[in-house]
Amino acid sequence: MKSAVRHVEQDNSMPPEEVALFFIMASMGLSVYGALTSFVPSTFWLRWGTYLSVTATLLLTTYLYWGFGTGRMKTQEGASKLKKVLALSFLPIVIFGAIWMVTVHALADFYTLAFGSQNSESVLLVKERGGGRYTCQYRLKGQSLESAIPNHICITDSAYEALPSYPTTFLLDGKISILGFHIGDVYRSLKSAGN
Repeated sequence: MKSAVRHVEQDNSMPPEEVALFFIMASMGLSVYGALTSFVPSTFWLRWGTYLSVTATLLLTTYLYWGFGTGRMKTQEGASKLKKVLALSFLPIVIFGAIWMVTVHALADFYTLAFGSQNSESVLLVKERGGGRYTCQYRLKGQSLESAIPNHICITDSAYEALPSYPTTFLLDGKISILGFHIGDVYRSLKSAGN
């Protein structure tokens, strides 16, 4: 006797707009981490991470434009044509910024923390007073921090006052990998460049 139950296949795939939204939200969350971590990417990773970010941006942007062009993804209801054109024009820039921050800083920092080795570096830093309301007012800057985001280390006002105005030697303690250096602690060295 044959079974009367028919097999019905379900489509469990996510709609394209949900896939895109998931990746965009995950990228935004990780990019915030990348902006807040004390990670200095290596010149090797800065170059190759940028190449990877450009490639991922091209692929994702092409996918999104295809979705909007075929009508599988919808734009905001009632938005003017100008708003839609502007939003779609700036989309690659926003996507690249988020993917670059995730690739070059966040994921590289996770990798370095997990697989990197302990490292200490002696660097020259100079104190600087910042003017931003929402950023730290007292900071240390130097050539060794140029590729970090932010490119400075925040310090207290008392530490700022105790430091000389000339470049001072500091010891950066943390983990290092081929992708870069995660700064864990900062110590003032006993010898300074101005002595």
